[in-house]
Amino acid sequence: MSESRLDMSSRPGRNVLDWGSLKLSQGFDDAMRDARRILIPWTLVVGLLFGGAARAEGISEFWPELNYFYQVNPQAREFLDAAHAKGKESDERSLNLAAYLDLSFKPRLISKLRAEDWQRSRSFWARIGYDRIFDVTEESGREVAENRGIVAVHGKAPLPADVWLEARARVDFRWIGDEYSTRYRARLEAQREFKVRGYTVAPYVNYEWFYDTRYDAWARTLATLGAEVKLSEHFRLEMYVANQEDEHPQEDSLGALGLVAKWYY
Repeated sequence: MSESRLDMSSRPGRNVLDWGSLKLSQGFDDAMRDARRILIPWTLVVGLLFGGAARAEGISEFWPELNYFYQVNPQAREFLDAAHAKGKESDERSLNLAAYLDLSFKPRLISKLRAEDWQRSRSFWARIGYDRIFDVTEESGREVAENRGIVAVHGKAPLPADVWLEARARVDFRWIGDEYSTRYRARLEAQREFKVRGYTVAPYVNYEWFYDTRYDAWARTLATLGAEVKLSEHFRLEMYVANQEDEHPQEDSLGALGLVAKWYY
C-alpha cells in the first residue's frame, strides 16, 4: 500500500496536533465557564444597584474602600478599614483610616448557608474601635482632623422568605479639632443570601438616622442599596448606591456609588 493511502490520523504528528487542539478547546471552555460564573452574579448585582440608582437623586460621588478582616477566634475578629471619600464622613475629600475589634456575645450559627460569614452568622455582637478622618472643616471654616471613638451593637431577627432584619445602634465619640461632640446612629437593614452558580450573593437595603449633639437634632439620614459577592475563600466585592440627606448645619442631598474590596483571613 502506498504512503498516500495510509490513514493520516495514525501519524504521530497528527495525534499531537489533535491532542493540543483538544487541550486548547478544554481550556477555552473552562475560561468561558469561569467567566459566566463571575458575570452572572455581577449582572444581578449591577441590575439591582442601577435600578436603585435610577430612583436616587443622582450619583455625584464615588466612595472607594478597602477592608481587611482577621478572625482571632470564634468570638472575636479584627477589622481594618481605609476609605477615601467626600461627603461621607467629611465635607472635604479625605482619607479615613480605622481599626476595630468585633466581639460576638452569642455565636450561634443561624443556618448552614449563613455559617460562611462571621457577621451574618451572629445574632448579637458588638464593635469597638477608633477612626481618624484626616480632613474635616470646623464650624469656623478651619480644616482640622477628626478623631473618633466608636461603639456599636448589632442584633438580628428572622423575617419571612429567608430575609433577616438587623438593627444596629452606634455611638460616635467625636473630637473635631479641639471640639468634642457625640453622634448617635440607628440603622435597620434587611438582607437575604443566595447561591448563584457556587457564589454567595448577599443583596441588602438599609436606612440610617443620625442624631448630632452639635445641633441637638436629627441631622442626617442615609439610605443604601447594595450587594456583596463572595468571589473566593478570602476575597469579596461589595457595590452599593447611597442617598444621603442632611438637615444640619444646612439642607443638602448627596448620591454616591460605593465599591468595597474585602479580604478575610
